[in-house]
Amino acid sequence: MIRNAHLKPIFRGWSIMRTLMFLILIVLLILPVAARAEKMLVAVIDLEAKGVSKIVSSAVTDIIRSEMVKTGLFTVVERSQMSEILKEQGFQMTGCTDQSCAVQLGKLLSAQKILVGEINRVGQALMITVRIVDVEKGSSDFAANEKSPTEDDVDKAAMAITKSLAENIVQGNQDYFTPKKTAGGYYTRALFPGWAQFYTDHDTKGYVYMGSFMLATGFAAFTYLNYADAAKAYDAVPGGADQSEFDKKFKAKKDAAGMFVGAAGIMGAVFLVNWIDVLLFSKPDSSNKTAFGGQHNYVAFNAGYLLHDPRPEKAMRVSCGIRF
Repeated sequence: MIRNAHLKPIFRGWSIMRTLMFLILIVLLILPVAARAEKMLVAVIDLEAKGVSKIVSSAVTDIIRSEMVKTGLFTVVERSQMSEILKEQGFQMTGCTDQSCAVQLGKLLSAQKILVGEINRVGQALMITVRIVDVEKGSSDFAANEKSPTEDDVDKAAMAITKSLAENIVQGNQDYFTPKKTAGGYYTRALFPGWAQFYTDHDTKGYVYMGSFMLATGFAAFTYLNYADAAKAYDAVPGGADQSEFDKKFKAKKDAAGMFVGAAGIMGAVFLVNWIDVLLFSKPDSSNKTAFGGQHNYVAFNAGYLLHDPRPEKAMRVSCGIRF
């Protein structure tokens, strides 16, 4: 019974430590993701086929969609989702290539930008033309075209025109894509070690400071419980007990108090080092950089057949990646 009584505070302390470590993991996984801004919603209408097969125009449209996803800057409405929404609204997407139709379509999809255009055959070459329509303004912001010498190179042309379109959207909407980081928001987050570092995109330091502080907090909680139990055991010593028993319980209480003070000191040290980093090294970057200049990983999959008329050969293009 005595042995179990000594083990009880240890088991309780480790239970709290496990809970805190689980909370650390949840916070570290969720916080950086939650800090990111909502992406601009973009819809790509199937390109109108002029002198080319529907298969070619659909494949080029799919490439543009997947390349827009790869930038990591936009939420792109999937073809199936678009068809389902428009079907519910009784809207016919076929032939919707002019500006007014694109604006109406964008409102139904709650999109901010709509990409419309066509693909034309000019001799053996293919010309891809795409316009960016701003749904709120009801006007075309930008138009780009890219020429492919043959159908074999149409994927390269589609990727090139997508890059041009994405860059234009970002450059024309810098207030949307440039993170708004204020001094007030920065220093308020600094009250919890690591949060300010995540706010200014210093994710590695954010993980280090936040993880260290939460581990130190868990250790401090463990030592406090140990001290509380030692103090309780000292107070429970009967008045007629031997002096050695009093000395033993007092020493245990004193040692537990010293450990708690040490743990609290570690917490304070982490907090202090965090603030030194906040004040001197991790302030928000004031340079005029846009989101498009950063490196983005992605999740995308695209597969399609390109029919080479009048030849019977078929070519398949497949792209796959991961974004995290």
